[in-house]
Amino acid sequence: MMKINRVKKWTAVLTVVAAVVALAGCGNDKKEGNVPHKEAQKIVVATRGTAKPFTYTDDKGNLTGYDVEILKEVERRDPSLHFEFKAMAVDAAIVAMNSKQVDAIANQMRRNPAREGKYLYTNVPNNYTARKLVVKEGRTDIKSLDDLKGKKVALTANSEFRDLINDLNKKNGNAIEAIYSDKGSAENLNLVATGRADAAGEYEYVVAAARKDKNLPVVSVGPVFQSVPTYFMFRKDPKFESVIQKIDKVLKEMQADGTLKKLSEQYLGKDYTVQPK
Repeated sequence: MMKINRVKKWTAVLTVVAAVVALAGCGNDKKEGNVPHKEAQKIVVATRGTAKPFTYTDDKGNLTGYDVEILKEVERRDPSLHFEFKAMAVDAAIVAMNSKQVDAIANQMRRNPAREGKYLYTNVPNNYTARKLVVKEGRTDIKSLDDLKGKKVALTANSEFRDLINDLNKKNGNAIEAIYSDKGSAENLNLVATGRADAAGEYEYVVAAARKDKNLPVVSVGPVFQSVPTYFMFRKDPKFESVIQKIDKVLKEMQADGTLKKLSEQYLGKDYTVQPK
């Protein structure tokens, strides 16, 4: 009788252990995140990876950010697509796209006439930018675009702010000294924080993130003077037209069920999925 009880006891223990192992296995599958379907279409996406809060690496070494998480959600909802990310600067990404090394760019891409003829875009906006002037904390002499005359202004290549400053300089005899940076918003904010530039024009949420995460002494001032929709940009190839249709479909679903708004609030600080007034 004692022997039978021992057998029953060990059988019960082994059953429990097997159950725990099975549960652990399920947990690992869930933690894995997006596992591409074997027939999913792979799209190689270039993204800066250093432009918080849009695309950056978190403390655990994972690529994340607003633009990245949108595509991850698209993949979760449409398993026929699989996005593989490669970190690189926007200028390098465009070169890589032209040479067919990458298929798309996820980095707050805006439409402009020069690009419209060369590339494809999603049609549903990811969000709307809210660009304001940025100065060093405590400075009070710059509050509007008119105050930039005679000042040094940090600019990023291929930005709408650069285009705006170029237009202003054509009208005022190059009264604004442009300082160009190829390292994006992070470098522009450092130039302002260290006094090497008097001002920059950056997205409101980028400045808020820099103040919070890096303790940079910079502030947004004045009204929003530029607001444009941003999209995902694709290599001009007919095979990506159906991909864009699928992404647009999911983006509309995310708008309708509040997911896009939630991601904007999580990563950008508030809802920028509607155009600022």
